[in-house]
Amino acid sequence: MKKRIVLLGECMVELRQHDTNLLHKAFAGDVFNTAVYLQRSSGNSLDVQFFSAVGTDSLSDQLKSYANTEHIGTDLLFRVEDANPGLYMIETDLQGERRFRYWRQASAARQVMQCYTAHGDDTLLTGCQLLYFSGISLAILSPADRQLLFLLLRKLKTHGCKLAFDANYRAGLWQYKEEAAAVCMQAYALADIALSGLDDHLALFGHQSAQQMSDWLLQLGIEEFVVKDGSRGSLGYCKQQAFYTLACSVKEVVDTTSAGDAFNGGYLAARLKGLNAEESALYASRLAAFVVSQPGAIVEPAVFADFTRLP
Repeated sequence: MKKRIVLLGECMVELRQHDTNLLHKAFAGDVFNTAVYLQRSSGNSLDVQFFSAVGTDSLSDQLKSYANTEHIGTDLLFRVEDANPGLYMIETDLQGERRFRYWRQASAARQVMQCYTAHGDDTLLTGCQLLYFSGISLAILSPADRQLLFLLLRKLKTHGCKLAFDANYRAGLWQYKEEAAAVCMQAYALADIALSGLDDHLALFGHQSAQQMSDWLLQLGIEEFVVKDGSRGSLGYCKQQAFYTLACSVKEVVDTTSAGDAFNGGYLAARLKGLNAEESALYASRLAAFVVSQPGAIVEPAVFADFTRLP
């Protein structure tokens, strides 16, 4: 039986420049990107479920169809009348660094916990071995819905489900930085695995180095984590052992949009396959380097076929 992995978040319509007067349409979002790279890295050997909400419009139909082509289950993808997916546009500079413009205030994904509660069927999460979520997953929810989510996560933990969390801070999604930091602290209190970036922690908690952030996570009692530090590599900890992973060199950085998402998907896939934490971080680093050498959040399947999957 395949391991059941659930990822909670938002998938949006992605627009990026294709030509002078043309935009390329795709579907992406931080947690959805992680879901795709997790499933691709596993060779489609996992039961990966995307936990979210979309509308009943044609774009939502296309989004659901796309998830299925990536072998991502939609048992937990709820449909909301009179709602649509969010939308964002990527602009990249000459170094491949990106800037986003968002249209997501009315995104159906904001109603995911209301949909789940109204559905009233806890069996949808039966057998979930790992649930992954991010700071963005939390940011799009109302305060009341966040508490519903935290109640659900606590319940899942009592049934043996592991929780993986990436703080992934986007200031524009929060009214106050202090609110974001407090909510992330609630998430860390539940997390078994943390996969956050130093840049997010610098903004949220003032951490100046990977070591400082690592020490802080250890004080919280998190037993497994990787501190992502961009081109400086990553610092990890698992089973009372620390390890450092060099970032892989990239000949040309084209688009850094989902470097961290790809890292997280690759790391979790490797861990679920049985690799140790350091081996998993090495694979994740190679995957992230490959992804930033290609345009868009999710590399085209034919291009990704050239990347070596897990052994």
